[in-house]
Amino acid sequence: MLFRVKNFIYNAMKHIGDEYGSSHYRRLHRMDMILCIYSFIRLLIIGLMYMDVDRFPLYKYDYASLYCWENRKIVNKFFIIIQILITMIGFVGIKTFFYTPSNRLSIQILYDCIVYNTDQYYKSFDKPENIATKMSIRFDNHYCQHIHHHHHHHRHHQCSSMVMKKLFISIIIKYLIYIKVWLKSWLEMDHIDREMFEKINKMKLFPYATAKCRYNVVLFVMIIDFCTFIGHFIAIIHNLLQLYQYAALLSCTIMATYQLFHCGLNELNRKFYKIILDNKKRQKQKSINQNELQQLQFIYRQHNRLSYYELLTNKQTWSHSLYYFTIISLPINITFICELIFEDLSIQIQLLFISIIIIHMLTGLLPFLTLAHVSNDFHRIRNYILPMQPLLKCGQHLRMKIKYDCLYERLMFGKKIAYTIGHLAEITFTGLVEAFLHYFVAFFLIIGFYMKEQKL
Repeated sequence: MLFRVKNFIYNAMKHIGDEYGSSHYRRLHRMDMILCIYSFIRLLIIGLMYMDVDRFPLYKYDYASLYCWENRKIVNKFFIIIQILITMIGFVGIKTFFYTPSNRLSIQILYDCIVYNTDQYYKSFDKPENIATKMSIRFDNHYCQHIHHHHHHHRHHQCSSMVMKKLFISIIIKYLIYIKVWLKSWLEMDHIDREMFEKINKMKLFPYATAKCRYNVVLFVMIIDFCTFIGHFIAIIHNLLQLYQYAALLSCTIMATYQLFHCGLNELNRKFYKIILDNKKRQKQKSINQNELQQLQFIYRQHNRLSYYELLTNKQTWSHSLYYFTIISLPINITFICELIFEDLSIQIQLLFISIIIIHMLTGLLPFLTLAHVSNDFHRIRNYILPMQPLLKCGQHLRMKIKYDCLYERLMFGKKIAYTIGHLAEITFTGLVEAFLHYFVAFFLIIGFYMKEQKL
């Protein structure tokens, strides 16, 4: 996937889901692995030169070693360590995405979210005449609102309105309204048949996801694919390209699935809260009716289903991958900051380092924040279980009452429904605060080591 840059996220997941196990797939990712191993060995050899240049005068025989040695004020031993760690991220990325069987639930969820959902979106496009009709109605509504507001303004400010060039301004306003209508039409999904998209062209693993939620995922994938297309032309160095690709895959796939989990859990919590409010408004009968009981059964099943998705994918794939990604990424980030603080770099190199640090922090931090938010969404339902329990009668709703008692007990005292960083920590907001404190400890340790090496 190194040189497949157009629609990178979509094509990468489609490639994994459709071609896993084929001879072409194996050859392609063997080549990826060979490139990583070659880069890793070559960087280790260059590192030997920095350890003892008299014993390993590699700059006499190798052009890459010569370049590093001539620019050793910038490309010093710590920069080589950063390059080695980046190559190790390449190994983690290849193992996580391209050597995980496509029938694993973690890959199936990513495929359903990024590939299948996007394909169903394009299949649900409405007829051109229907789209034109929707846009025309929307344009007329916006234009009428503007005319009404303009007449109201005209009555109060007649002197100023006489000075304005009415014809010129009305043409500009029409164009501005048209642009606004076009943008709103895309955001409101006027170009697709909502009923077909939501009821016929459903997702496989998230059949109850709302049309708005699914459209947000499609829009996110389109924007990210455009950004990664631009990013590939910026990160022209092989190792930076590797870092960018696997960081983009990790961050973007996690944030795409976050949209589905977050929207789905918010919808469940909203329905739960609505049942409680409806019962509070009733004066005479404060008890769950049959329709509300079915809603509670649906909420319970969906919550369990989404919890199963998260816990199983964490155990299968994400726990180990996030662990290795964290262990490798923290030294990269801290060492880049040390290079920026202590080395005498040119303005261009400083700007390059600052850009790399910002991109690295964003692609590393955002996935963990989104995963912590999903964990918070899973546990928010416990705030509604206690007010709902008195509404369930022991004689009529005993089974449902016991189910929600067990769910409340699991959420309060059981294992957290959250992704984990190996055995280090659970990815919750509390866990991220603790990890931030550990980051500072690692930061000062590496700075101490860096300063000690600089004095030698």
